[in-house]
Amino acid sequence: MRVTEKGQVPIPMSLRKRYGVQPNVEVEFLAEADGIRIQKRGTGSSNPFRALRDVVKKRLAVDRSIEEIRGR
Repeated sequence: MRVTEKGQVPIPMSLRKRYGVQPNVEVEFLAEADGIRIQKRGTGSSNPFRALRDVVKKRLAVDRSIEEIRGR
């Protein structure tokens, strides 16, 4: 496959059928040591630190809100 000027690459029909990638299915691109991996969003096999990062962000936001309410 050749990457277009817009950075697009077609996914072969056989792979789209095999992995259920239909129109409007969201995918994500993950950096790997030896290349790029594409997967359907929400498959659960993404980077395990992403969920932890989201929890930490929420926790920090809650702590900050509590401090603002208390006037600190």
